[in-house]
Amino acid sequence: MFLKSLLTVSVALAMNAANANEFVIEKLAKPSSQKVSLTLDPNQDTFTGMTEIALEVLKPTNYIELNGVAYAVNMAQLLGDENCDLNNEMLKTEKVKFSCDEQIQPGKYTLKIDFSAPYNRQSVGLYKTLDQGTPYLFTQFEMSDARRAFPVFDEPSYKIPFQLTITAPTSQKVYANTPELKTTVNGDMTTHFFDKTPPIPSYLVAMAVGPFEELEIKDMPIPGRVITPQGKIHLADYAKENMPKVLAALEEYFGIPYVYKKLDSVAVPEFPFGAMENSGLVTYREDILLVDLAAATRSKKQRNVSIIAHELAHQWYGNLVTMKWWNDLWLNEAFASWMAAKMTKQLNPEFESHLDLPQNNVMALDARLSTKPIRKPIKTEADIMDGLGLAYSKGSSVLAMVENWIGEEAFQKGIQSYLKKFSYKNAEAADLWEALGKASNKDVASVLKSFIEQSSFPLVNIKQQGKKVTISQSRFANAGVDAPAQLWNVPVGIKYGAGDKVKTANILLNKQSQTLELDFEPEWIYPDEGALGYYRWVMDDAQFDALIKNAPQALSDRERLALLSATDALLDAGVISAAKLMQTLEVFVSDSHPRVANTALGYLVSQKNTFKDESNETLWPEFIRGAVMPAAKKYGLEAKAGEDGAVSQLRAGVVSLLGFDGEDQNVISKAKEQTQLYLQDPQKVDPYLAATYLKLAAFNGDKALLDQFMATFKTTKDPQVRTNMLAAMGFMGNTKLQNKVLAYTLTDNVTASDMRTILAGQSYTESRQALFIEWVYNNYEKVTQSLPPFFVPNLPYFTTARCDAKSLATTQTFFADKVEETPGYARTLSKLEESTNDCIALKKRELTSVNNFLKSK
Repeated sequence: MFLKSLLTVSVALAMNAANANEFVIEKLAKPSSQKVSLTLDPNQDTFTGMTEIALEVLKPTNYIELNGVAYAVNMAQLLGDENCDLNNEMLKTEKVKFSCDEQIQPGKYTLKIDFSAPYNRQSVGLYKTLDQGTPYLFTQFEMSDARRAFPVFDEPSYKIPFQLTITAPTSQKVYANTPELKTTVNGDMTTHFFDKTPPIPSYLVAMAVGPFEELEIKDMPIPGRVITPQGKIHLADYAKENMPKVLAALEEYFGIPYVYKKLDSVAVPEFPFGAMENSGLVTYREDILLVDLAAATRSKKQRNVSIIAHELAHQWYGNLVTMKWWNDLWLNEAFASWMAAKMTKQLNPEFESHLDLPQNNVMALDARLSTKPIRKPIKTEADIMDGLGLAYSKGSSVLAMVENWIGEEAFQKGIQSYLKKFSYKNAEAADLWEALGKASNKDVASVLKSFIEQSSFPLVNIKQQGKKVTISQSRFANAGVDAPAQLWNVPVGIKYGAGDKVKTANILLNKQSQTLELDFEPEWIYPDEGALGYYRWVMDDAQFDALIKNAPQALSDRERLALLSATDALLDAGVISAAKLMQTLEVFVSDSHPRVANTALGYLVSQKNTFKDESNETLWPEFIRGAVMPAAKKYGLEAKAGEDGAVSQLRAGVVSLLGFDGEDQNVISKAKEQTQLYLQDPQKVDPYLAATYLKLAAFNGDKALLDQFMATFKTTKDPQVRTNMLAAMGFMGNTKLQNKVLAYTLTDNVTASDMRTILAGQSYTESRQALFIEWVYNNYEKVTQSLPPFFVPNLPYFTTARCDAKSLATTQTFFADKVEETPGYARTLSKLEESTNDCIALKKRELTSVNNFLKSK
């Protein structure tokens, strides 16, 4: 899955009956296969079904447990040597207890259940959505929502064959994980019989029903199609082109052919994640899978290739070999993210995907005391969702660091050995560590365990004397935070130089301090060669200044990007002042690579979010205009024929900063003009600037513009245009219009998955954020019912203004009595308290430094 989330106890303990939690199925029976027959009509609000589960009762018992949410059991029987009509009780722990008046003896049985249920309307389970007024049915079963669609052993260790039979109106097309074997027509209803799946966990079962269009994918070893809602198949060509290339590259890397009988890819108009790796029937947000090549940016194309690679990598890692329990979901997602980056770089080097550094997105979060390790005990879905984004980014970064340490060949050999050994089975993280260790003859487990089973990361201190470098480690922590002492096994790569000489040195830092002798005395040292380390670093002022002086020539583009992030982190740690950080960032605003310049600008302007207050609010617009001017003059504010995509992306950042933060009236007028052109014909507007223009126009727009956005949102068949309309509406600046947009989010026009997009812009400006927070409080019940259930625990983030103790206190008061009903709030509130207090402390410590810097401009 992409966002698509991890164990300090072993799976054996987690699953042991003595330690089992109330959300885990009691080990009284285990399934061997399951048949599911459903009658599905998208025009209705409910459906019916029957399932037959072949199972073995393991010990004498009066009941067995399955998972279940929201469905009603009409009949349940256990058929075997002795038959039993079962009573059922749906528990609050998302389990159903099926009881027999007589004791059930160990042996093999068939459990037969007839049931009925409503279609879900919050983007999970078997859910119904409307696209252009036409109803469709889709599924999203990960993490634990197959139980909403039919009775099932809904845990990843129950890996069995499933066979689906779906009866639907003859006018509808029907898809499942496997090829269709036959159909039978009975009046206006058709029954579709699908082949049996190989053993898969329940979260990979999938289906779709609706009046779809198809595009056949050729040049693959198995049949495949891109499947879209009506009127969108013309946008499927790019996915059709990429799918065979990605599949072939993955088959070659893994050394195992794709194992499923088909590969269909479905564009879903309402989808809570980025994509989902269902075996043989992969689902994607439609604005990811479908690409208008006439208006596609480089990042849009990269996203398409990368997420396809992510989901197809799962067909081996996650589907062919499956985790035993959810505590290893982090590894599923980390591995697929790491592999996607590798495949994207291999297949499309022009995207420069090697300049995406996922560690920079999450290290600030990982440093907090309230953050848990990415491998941790899991009981509920809220436990799984807690830190899911961290699992993707930290996990993939750590895997990349280990691959660099042991070598690509050994890493690939270990992966292939692991997949072959555990094909069609379940495995855990330790099994992969063992395979990588055997392939490399290195202690891989000690490195991975130290990063995966601990939160945070090392702060590596570099001290140089002549040719000798002393490297020491401590836990990275924000200034003033008393963090517990920790040690890691850290592969450290050092790049150093003097004059024209540049060399590298490597060491496994597995103690608090170690010394390394270099080949010559360096003039500068960069302690993260290749920018592959999951650590931060610090050095004395003279060393740091020498590095900054030499960085433009001596460091690669990727290394300079990592340098910017590392320097920004040193402000949090209290190692450098805000003024020193901003002076350093200014050096890179004119960097030779647009991506580096863009990142430097981003970090520079982000200081406004932390430090802006009454003492300096008039200084920021002029400072930002001055900061972006070098890039604006160098590249211009309008695209040039044949320019590099990185330049176009930088321009989008420059225009956004000039318009929003710099309040440049010429840019705002241009945005309004281009927005009207976009509403007439999106292909006539620079695709890199379109989203920025729309948001700027919205923020400065009137009711007539909002009406245009709403009309376009309802009628467009282009998924990217639809997403852009949602995002732009979220930026309407006028109070009355903001209220109108917020009211609109609670109508049937906006799906559960749409909500997050339209709400994302509501916190721009303090006054708009205050209005939005009050709206959430006043409409709490409707808001929570309109969001995907797994997203609800994030609501306190939306109601808390940055660096604001009073806002935090109001949030804490409002959500305090809701923690029992939604336990995920407790974690969110803990994280919010820590991050807010850290921000307040940083502002108090550095505000004078920032103001002096701004006044010197």
